[in-house]
Amino acid sequence: MEGLNVYNVTAKILRKIDQTKDTSSTRALLANIRNSINKGSSNNLDALAFVFNNMPEKYIGFGKELNDYEQAILTAIQMYALHQQSNEKSVLKIEYNEDENLGDALSTLRGLDNKSIDRRFNAMILSSNFVQLQNHLRQFIKLLKAKSDAKVDYAGVADDLFCFLKNQKDGVKIKWSRSYYKFRKTNDKGEN
Repeated sequence: MEGLNVYNVTAKILRKIDQTKDTSSTRALLANIRNSINKGSSNNLDALAFVFNNMPEKYIGFGKELNDYEQAILTAIQMYALHQQSNEKSVLKIEYNEDENLGDALSTLRGLDNKSIDRRFNAMILSSNFVQLQNHLRQFIKLLKAKSDAKVDYAGVADDLFCFLKNQKDGVKIKWSRSYYKFRKTNDKGEN
């Protein structure tokens, strides 16, 4: 139930951004969110202010560190902002499908040279902590942006990140791996 709420909250925030992604104010917001990646809380006040302003009060923490809700939602929004940069078309997959996840989008990167992409994917899956996972995820989003037209359900990513933070790492790893490695029938042109 908690995960679904993380999904819904993130989806609402992302739809709000995505609907106005072409306005100058939203482009500036997305730039601030991108610039907040790998920065401490004191260096990403604009991004935090936007996220906190759009989160239900019950999810907002009290301590000196971001809580699991805040961390999962902020990270997913940061990855969306990174992926959306310089894209005229939306990269946000809006339709919810419980059978699809980040692994499906990342699998579009698999081509003739699967080995290097597979090694990167395996390194991400073997992340032992959230910071490692964020770093690998950021690199994959950059690859998606450069080499694929795949859309990503970033609300689903937030949900999975929340589960990872709640020590349900193995479930997330299995879910993403299953989708990434599953057989995809190719058409006559050799495309998935």
